[in-house]
Amino acid sequence: MPARAGTVGRAVLFVLLLLCPLVFSRETVEAFEFPKVMLLLAAAVVLAVLAPWADPPGPRAALVRDPLRLGVVLFILSAIVSTVISRAQWISLQGANESYFGLLTVLGYAVLFFATRHLCRSAADARRLLLAPVVAAGVAAAYAVVQVAGLDPILYGRTAGLGGLVRPFATMGHPNFLSAFLVMTLPLVVLALVRARRQRQRVAAGVFALIGVLSGVAIAVTVSRGAWLAAAATVAILVVGALTGGERRAAVATAAVAGAAAVVLGLLTLVLPVGSVVRNALVQRVGDFAESSGRRHIWEAAWSLFRDHPVLGTGLDTFQIAFADKRTAAYWAIEWNASPTRAHNEVLNLLATQGLVGALAVVVFTAGLLLAVKRALSAAGDRLLVVALAAGVAAFYVQDLFSFTVAGCGTLVVAQAALLSRLAEGSVEPDDEDGVEPLAVALGAAALLALPVFAHNLTAELLVDDPARLLGAALVLLALVGAGVAAFALEQHGRPPAFARDGARGGGTQRALGVALRGGLGVVLLLVLVARPFAAARAAQAGIQLTTVQPAVAVERLQDAVALEPFSELYWVKLGSAAHAAARATGESAARRRWLEQARAAYERAIRLVPANSYNYANLGRALADLAREGAAAPGEAFVRFDRALELDPNNAYFYPDAANAALQLGDVDRAGDYARRGAALYPRYALPRALLGHVALAQGRVAEGAELLQAALDAEWHGAPGRGGAASNLAAAWLQLNRPAQAETAARLAVALVPGSPEARFNLGKSLERQGKRTDAIAEYRRLPDFEPARAALRALGAS
Repeated sequence: MPARAGTVGRAVLFVLLLLCPLVFSRETVEAFEFPKVMLLLAAAVVLAVLAPWADPPGPRAALVRDPLRLGVVLFILSAIVSTVISRAQWISLQGANESYFGLLTVLGYAVLFFATRHLCRSAADARRLLLAPVVAAGVAAAYAVVQVAGLDPILYGRTAGLGGLVRPFATMGHPNFLSAFLVMTLPLVVLALVRARRQRQRVAAGVFALIGVLSGVAIAVTVSRGAWLAAAATVAILVVGALTGGERRAAVATAAVAGAAAVVLGLLTLVLPVGSVVRNALVQRVGDFAESSGRRHIWEAAWSLFRDHPVLGTGLDTFQIAFADKRTAAYWAIEWNASPTRAHNEVLNLLATQGLVGALAVVVFTAGLLLAVKRALSAAGDRLLVVALAAGVAAFYVQDLFSFTVAGCGTLVVAQAALLSRLAEGSVEPDDEDGVEPLAVALGAAALLALPVFAHNLTAELLVDDPARLLGAALVLLALVGAGVAAFALEQHGRPPAFARDGARGGGTQRALGVALRGGLGVVLLLVLVARPFAAARAAQAGIQLTTVQPAVAVERLQDAVALEPFSELYWVKLGSAAHAAARATGESAARRRWLEQARAAYERAIRLVPANSYNYANLGRALADLAREGAAAPGEAFVRFDRALELDPNNAYFYPDAANAALQLGDVDRAGDYARRGAALYPRYALPRALLGHVALAQGRVAEGAELLQAALDAEWHGAPGRGGAASNLAAAWLQLNRPAQAETAARLAVALVPGSPEARFNLGKSLERQGKRTDAIAEYRRLPDFEPARAALRALGAS
């Protein structure tokens, strides 16, 4: 049984390292990182179920004499302590949205580390396992090139661009993460290429060379500066390590792949329709290589958080919430309405959220890595394997100075570290090799999972409208099949045909009972840690998509989500937003009040879960303001919540206008003016506070000042905020009061263009025309408002009713 469990465990590791960079789902709240973390947790549960095996033979170092393992243990302890003291414990446990680096994820990485170290007993095991990320790199790199070529068969709502180029992100969700993963796998691709050449497998060698070239092209067109620096470090380590170890062939292969990638990139810029855009983006990125205005503010905030919480940090994965208090108006002006999930520098992020205790764990871990590389180079027979692992880990470290760890990269670096730790103790050749059957099963299982995942995310309407994109889907499929076949052929060489051996192995009844008990526990953990969260994420995403069009149905979906995951702050917030939208959509007072009470309850639940999140208080403030208009809440309750939001997030440009607008609706004009003036002082070019100041001035009878403020608001920056049409309509009314009908007409026409369904805007247009003696035109505008009493009265006054 232990031998079979080991074979199954190694197959699980292979599937995880192949699929983790590739899985994604547009049906979950977060399309990329969340499914990858769910896969990591699922694999961790399975590996933990298989864990109680006898220790593998061979020398073993004590934990205190192995700083690599000690560092992992210390990091786990740091994560636990930082979760306990966290300002947002539920987020530290589960992970923040779009990050998911909570305690559960850390424990998943820990299981992966110790399972990989335990299961991969030899250099042969390591080489086989490392073919999984090579296959994944082939798929991801091919998909990136497909995206650049404009053949992406999937429609995405959010992308990153530079100089007109939509930077490819493939299956990783962001160009920086894609390039980081591809840089980390480059040494492994070269390792596979060298192996294929040694074994005279020309076709397989050609496939691996193509993967390397496509990876190099993809790394370039992602225009990720951190990845470019990491690639330089990786190539240097790989070439120097290969040459000093007598592996001249590996150094030549590395140089050849890099040169070929440069040539192919040049050809693509000449052949592709977007070739000039790619060239311009590359030139622009090189030109602003050292520019870091936005990130500098983030790094300063992270350092300030560390100084405030030097020992244990603010709590695991709480950077986004803690950042609110440190966000400056200058940063908001640069990255409008952006709240970084992490610090874009893993060292600073670690110091901010886990303090010196977490930093100590990483220092010990890093020292252990260096020691493991040194020992492995002395103990291992395959020096190129060790060099490739070291180069991949170095790439991770370099790019993480400008980014942060995501599951697609995290699973790979953890596995690489575990392999170095194991190889440092000396490779132990097993008495009975796995053979190629488990590899065939693992590749088949991965393909059977990857293909439906990719197909499920395809956008049917896009393929119907542009059938050429089917070619893009076919190329991605071809990359998966080709890379998988090449990996299998590499391992098949010199071995008996697959499934030709008798793989039957015996096991005792007692051992089978133990496995059954562990299996039952594993099923429970899979349901709790993976199945329920995934179902909740799908229900929540369905609700979010329906909120603006069918808010009542959205509430039902989001109620399902919070029933499945009652401790998810995000889902309660989205439920509150859907109920609030339903309240705005109904015309019945009693129904509106019921929806608002539900929104209030949801927002209050979110506050109880994460009381440090400023947005929860602002959301509750808006709901209470609407309830106050219904006579179901005291106006002061709303303002207490807005003030708390501003206390936690004093430079939030949206909280001031929201509070001012609520005050205006509740008739507290002086309070509205105070909120609006504070917002305008922080962001003088932001239109919304200035427009609200104009409304306040009009309400207080200062018409000329109000008109001046409204005109300045219309000429300022709105940043996509609603209200410009209303401001234009109010400006038209002000000009009419000041007897300046020509200016009123200009403002009214802008208002009608922005909000054609507004009766006030069209009435103001008619009145401005009437004041200028354009009777026929004015009558035409009034007649477009048959149900608007002021327009009917104007028609009667003109004798045109």
